[in-house]
Amino acid sequence: METHRRVICYIFLLLFCLKASGQEPDSVLNKLTQFIRATDQFSQYIPHEKVYLHFDNTSYYQGDNIWFTCYVVTSELHQATELSKTLYVELLNPGGEIVDKRVLKIENGRCHGDFTLGQLPFYSGFYEVRAYTKYMLNFGEDIIFSRLLPVFNKPKEEGNFEEKNMLKYGYGKYPKKREKPQKDKKVTLKLYPEGGNLIHGITSRIAFEITDAFGNPLEASGKIINEDKEDISTFSTFHDGRGFFDYTPDESKRKAIVDYNGKQYQFDMPKPLPQGFTFHVDNLSYPDSIEISLQKNKYTPAEKLGLVFISRGQLHGYSLINVIHNETIRFKVDKTNFPPGVAQAILFNSDGEILCDRLLFNNKDNQLNIQSKTSKETYEPYEAVDMEFTLTDREANPVQTPFSLSVRDGMNEVEWNHTILTDLLLMSEIKGYVRNPSYYFEADDSTHRSALDLLMMVQGWHRYSWKQMAGIEPFDLKYRPEQGIEMHGQVVSFVRKIPKPNVTVSSFLLKRGEEEKPGNAFDVFVTDSLGRFAFRTDITGKWNMILAVSEKGKKKDHRIILDRLFTPEPKRYRYAEMQVSIADRAEEDKEEKAEPEEVPDIQEPEEDINALLTSYEDSLAKAGNKEKILRLDEVTVTAKKRSREKDIYNNRSKSIAYYDVQSEWDDITDQGKYIGKDIHELMINMNNNFRKAFSRQDEYLQYKGRMPLFVINYEPTVATEMDYNKYKLIRLEAIKSIYINEDISTMCKYADPRISPLEIDKIYGCVVFVETYPEDKIPTDAGKGVRKTWLEGYSQVKEFYSPDYSELPPEPDYRRTLYWNPSVTPDEKGKASIRFYNNSKCRKFKVSAETITADGIIGVYK
Repeated sequence: METHRRVICYIFLLLFCLKASGQEPDSVLNKLTQFIRATDQFSQYIPHEKVYLHFDNTSYYQGDNIWFTCYVVTSELHQATELSKTLYVELLNPGGEIVDKRVLKIENGRCHGDFTLGQLPFYSGFYEVRAYTKYMLNFGEDIIFSRLLPVFNKPKEEGNFEEKNMLKYGYGKYPKKREKPQKDKKVTLKLYPEGGNLIHGITSRIAFEITDAFGNPLEASGKIINEDKEDISTFSTFHDGRGFFDYTPDESKRKAIVDYNGKQYQFDMPKPLPQGFTFHVDNLSYPDSIEISLQKNKYTPAEKLGLVFISRGQLHGYSLINVIHNETIRFKVDKTNFPPGVAQAILFNSDGEILCDRLLFNNKDNQLNIQSKTSKETYEPYEAVDMEFTLTDREANPVQTPFSLSVRDGMNEVEWNHTILTDLLLMSEIKGYVRNPSYYFEADDSTHRSALDLLMMVQGWHRYSWKQMAGIEPFDLKYRPEQGIEMHGQVVSFVRKIPKPNVTVSSFLLKRGEEEKPGNAFDVFVTDSLGRFAFRTDITGKWNMILAVSEKGKKKDHRIILDRLFTPEPKRYRYAEMQVSIADRAEEDKEEKAEPEEVPDIQEPEEDINALLTSYEDSLAKAGNKEKILRLDEVTVTAKKRSREKDIYNNRSKSIAYYDVQSEWDDITDQGKYIGKDIHELMINMNNNFRKAFSRQDEYLQYKGRMPLFVINYEPTVATEMDYNKYKLIRLEAIKSIYINEDISTMCKYADPRISPLEIDKIYGCVVFVETYPEDKIPTDAGKGVRKTWLEGYSQVKEFYSPDYSELPPEPDYRRTLYWNPSVTPDEKGKASIRFYNNSKCRKFKVSAETITADGIIGVYK
C-alpha cells in the first residue's frame, strides 16, 4: 500500500505542476502511469526463482564424486520456493555435452545430489554444473545457475594432489558444442558512460575497465587527448582494472591513451548523441537515500519522463519528472525499503523507450552468525575429529535452520570465491565474469562500497526485463511451475505431422528391472484441440514407458512427440574463468596468496609407430600369416595377457564420443524427425561428422571423408562386403551404446590384419564400436501407434561415506572431502556437533557452512 500511495502522490504532484503552468494533462502522463501500473502488476503476478548450489569441494579429479546441496528460493524475499517442485541439475564436459543429469525433488526449498566423474571417455578440463527449474526458462537461459569446476587428471602418484594437470581447453578430439572463447587484444579498454550514452555538451561520468587478452584486470593509467593531442583529462584504475572519470564530449574526434608496462595503447572515444539525457546516480554519499541527477542538452526538447527502481523483480520506487530546462535536476529517493542486493534505476519516456539505466547495490548487514570450534588445533592421521557449530541471528538468538557443511583437506586447495551470499545477492543478478565476488562483502567501508559501485557501472546486463514487465515487449509464459514429474506431448499424423485432437492416449509405466513386480502404473487421457496431452506423477528412478494411440477403440498409426527437449544450450566459456589459484601452497607461506596461473596442460602423446607395427604383426600371427613376421632369435618379448574387460575399458577411454542409443533415438523423435530403423540416419543425427555416400547404388557412410570401421561387440573384422555390412542388419532396438574412436592403434587392432597400418589410416576415419544388449534383453519392437520410451523420475540420492577408524584398520586414505552433510540441523540452542575421521596426512581443515532461513536470511561460514 505504501508503494501505491507514493505513486499517487507523484502523479498528483505532476498534475498540479501542469495545471499551474496552464497545461492540461495529456496522453503522455497516462502512458507513463500505465507503464508503472503494468510493471507493478507484472511483479506481483509473475514471480522469479533463483537456484544456488553449495559444493563439497573447490576442484575435482577423475573418479571423484561431486556432492552438492541446492537452495531454491524466490527472488523477491529469498524464501523457500513454493512454485516448482522439480529441479534439473546437469553436468557438462568441457565440450558442452551433458554427461550426467539429476532430477531432484524440491522440499522446503532444498534438495541435494551428486555426480561421479567416472564416465568414459573422460576428458579433464573445466566442467560446468548448471541447475534450473523449468519455470526459470521463461525468463531466458542467462538466469540459470552455472558454475565452472576444474577437473584434473587422476594423479600418477596416488594422493599427490600437488599434481593439477588437465587437458588445455580446445585440445583433444572430443565433440565441441560450445562456442569458442573470445580472445581480446593484448590490452583492452572498455568504456561505460553512466546511464548508457554520452550526450553532446554535457558532462558525464564514464566508468572504464582495462583487461588483458584473457579478460584479466590490469592496473594501468591513461589520458584523453583531442585532435591536437592536447590532454583533456586523465584516469587511473581503482580496483580490479576499473575506475571512472568525468568527461564532456563534443563533436571533435578524441582518443584514450592507456599506459601499461611502459607502452601506450590507443582507443577511440565513443561519439556522443546529439540529443538526450545524462543520468547520475549517487548511491554512496547518503546512508538512507539515493541522489539522482538528470540533465538534457539545449538540443533536446522538453519532455515528461518516468523513473522506476526495480529490485529482485519488484518495484521499490517511482518518479514522474517534467524536464523543461537544461539545468541539472537533483532529487533524492528513499532506499531504506530496498532489499539487500542489486537494484536497477530506469529512466523512460512515454513511448516506453529506455533513455538511461543504471545498476546499484543496496547492502544491509542482516546475516546469520555461524561459529565453529574444535577441541584441538591439529590432528594426527586417522584421528577422530569433533566439531561444534553455533548458529545465531543479529541479536545472538539461537537459530535452528538446517545448513549444508563441507570439511576438506585444505592443502593444495584451489581458491574459491563464491558463497550463497555472493551468488544470491550479486552474481545471480548480473552477467559476466567477476574475478573475486567475495571481496565486495569483506567489509562495508568506503573502499569496498566504491569498488562495488564501479562494478555496477560496468555490468550492463540485468536479470529482469523492464520492457516485458511494463508490457512493451511480449512475455510468453511457456513453462508453468512443475508440481512433480510431468510429461507433456502431442499426437500428430504420421506423414504431415498434423495435430490429432480428441484421440485416446494410453500410458503404461514399468519400473526398469522390476517389470514382474507389482507397482506399475496405467493411465488414459484424451488429447485437446491441438493434439496435446499431459500427465503428472511422483516416481523415483528410470521407468520404461509405453504410449499407445487409439481412436474409437481402434489403434491408429500416429506419431507421439514428447516435449522434453528444453535443456539450454551450453554457454560460452571465458578465458578469465578458466584459471585456478592455489589458496595456500604450504604451511610456511600460508599468508601469501598464490597468483592466478593457467593450469598446465597435458599434450596428447604422439602415435607410436612401433606399437602400431607390433599390433599389426600380432594380428597377422593370429590369422596364420607367420611368414610375414621377421623374428630375432636374440630377443625375447613377453607381455601380460590382456583381458577382454581391460580392452573394452581402454577402447572406451580412448574414444572421443559416447552415445546412449535409446536416449539419442528418443531425442531425435522428440525433435519431430522420423528415422525409422535406419542406422545411417541415426548416426548422421547423432554426429554431424557422418555423411551418406553411394557406390553402385549401395548406400554407405563416410566419417570426415573416410570410411567408418564398424565393430560389433569388440569382435575383429575382415575386409569383406559381408563383414562390413553386418552392422546394417542389427535392429536399432538391440543397440545399447555406441562409441566413436579415432585412435589409429585401435583401428589397427580391429581392422583386417592383412591391411597395413598406413593403409588403415588412409581408409578409415574412425572405429564405431557398437555394443548390443544380450539376446534375452533386447526390447521388442513397438507396434502400430505405439511408442516405447522411458520416463525419468526423481534421481536416487546417495549418502556420503566416511570411514570409521575406531572400527576399521587404518589404510592409505587420500580423501580430499573429509566430511559432507547436505543438511545439519542445530538443536534448540542453535548448536550442532559432528564427528569424522582424518585422512592419512591432513594437517589443515577448510570448513564451509552455508544456509538460508525461511525468512530469507543468509548464513555463511568460510
